[in-house]
Amino acid sequence: MSRVRSVLPWLFVFLVVTASSVWAAGAASAHAGLESTSPANGAHADKSPGELLLRLNEPVTLVEGSAQLIDSGGKRFALADVRLDDGQRSVVLVPADVVPDGAYLATARVVSADTHVVSLSIQFTVGSVTEQGQFSDDTAAGFEQYLNYPSKGISYLGLVLSAGLFASARWVWPTATGLRRFRVTYRVGAGILIVGLLSRFAVLAAQQSGGLAQVSASSARTLLATPHGLATAVAVTLSAAALAPPGRRHTPLLVAQAIAAVLAVSLGGHGGSVQGWPWSFLGTVVHVYGITVWLGGVAVIVLVHRGVPELRRWHAVAVAHVAVAVAGGLLLTFLQVRPLAALLETTYGLVLVGKVLGATVVAGLGYGAYRRSRRVGADTGAPRLVALETGLAVAVLAATSVLTTLPPAKDTYTTDLATTLDFGSAEILHVDIDSVRRGPQRLTIEHPRANTPARRGDSPAVSVDLSSASANVARLPVRLTDAVEDNGTLVWRSDQLIVPAPGEWKVTVRFDGGHGPKLASFYYRAL
Repeated sequence: MSRVRSVLPWLFVFLVVTASSVWAAGAASAHAGLESTSPANGAHADKSPGELLLRLNEPVTLVEGSAQLIDSGGKRFALADVRLDDGQRSVVLVPADVVPDGAYLATARVVSADTHVVSLSIQFTVGSVTEQGQFSDDTAAGFEQYLNYPSKGISYLGLVLSAGLFASARWVWPTATGLRRFRVTYRVGAGILIVGLLSRFAVLAAQQSGGLAQVSASSARTLLATPHGLATAVAVTLSAAALAPPGRRHTPLLVAQAIAAVLAVSLGGHGGSVQGWPWSFLGTVVHVYGITVWLGGVAVIVLVHRGVPELRRWHAVAVAHVAVAVAGGLLLTFLQVRPLAALLETTYGLVLVGKVLGATVVAGLGYGAYRRSRRVGADTGAPRLVALETGLAVAVLAATSVLTTLPPAKDTYTTDLATTLDFGSAEILHVDIDSVRRGPQRLTIEHPRANTPARRGDSPAVSVDLSSASANVARLPVRLTDAVEDNGTLVWRSDQLIVPAPGEWKVTVRFDGGHGPKLASFYYRAL
């Protein structure tokens, strides 16, 4: 029997890793991002477009009934067809009739594999109307927005008190599963997990449907068709079954519940992202597993044994799982935080720093309790240190729940790039790029005419090309709007500039201010 007990923890790890590999194949999209649109956002069309295209960076599921085309007066225009093309990476809206001259907004909502809902839109003008209209935002979040973070926090707490409690007990205290306090704590944890996962499901369904009152069977089916939705259903079912007295004969059920719970939580965050797949998914699973077992052991110490029997074994297991959690966390940090400056200049980065500091203090308190117990020669931990460790562990769980909801730092970090090009003869251009991240960018060129000794009536001309050896792009012309004079300064802006790949890019500016064409270049790195 002792051999079987010693093998069970390793069996749990093996099953988690095996199941993760299987689920990774289906977790191939999350946090979908809009790459381009046709017509471009803010563009002008001389005549009514035959179709509207929104191209994304990964496959998505279209929210039924979410597509609409409206003008600035609020009038809605019928759509003859709404479909997904290009391997479900493009949303196509086909107007039923020719739309009259005016300003328009086309919108749609899509669901990614981890059930995150993404809103998409194009704003454009047609015909004689060139001024962009003002559109009211009728998609404001309702009451469900207040359940977003709490539902995730509750899910993590339930995960620790059920799967974590059981896994850590199998690692260190196999006989603990037969104790009454273990059974009570496990049942409470399983119940909390059910509440958290169902609350999260309701929040996602409400976000997809446009509010809690609009949740329908269709939105529920859409969510259940995703990997995260299916994992949630399995985890809730097994957790409900595990509410029965968890005796020895229920061990396979508890192992299955633990695996399903870890997968459901992992797929509910950035673990389902196609960016960096499969490493993002595997890193999340490893990280979640390590933290779950570590904090589950703390729960056994505080709520079941109310002390630290088998101190040396627990210390070894805790250190090993902290190392596992750190390894997964480092991998996720490498994938989600780029460049390093984003760690201190984005909300995601700051929350991550807070979580790391909290986890470090928790680990330090655990080690302090271990050292103190060894000095006094007892096999029980320091109660005050353990209590403080528990409180900080809850804070770490709260930070984790926030992180899984925030967009990664690499997607929100941006910096403006500004430089001045002096062509001589007092011909100066100020060049500004609003973001150094790849994708849509806005380039602005300003020319103070007062500083140019050109003859009155001269019309300066500007053209811009981009090139990149690392991206194998020899020449990428930048389309500029016609010059607009603003307080004596001529201003050109890009209209449809999209930098397609990260790496070093060369910006070449050709300028003719009345003294012949001149060239100047500068470099910047797109992230």
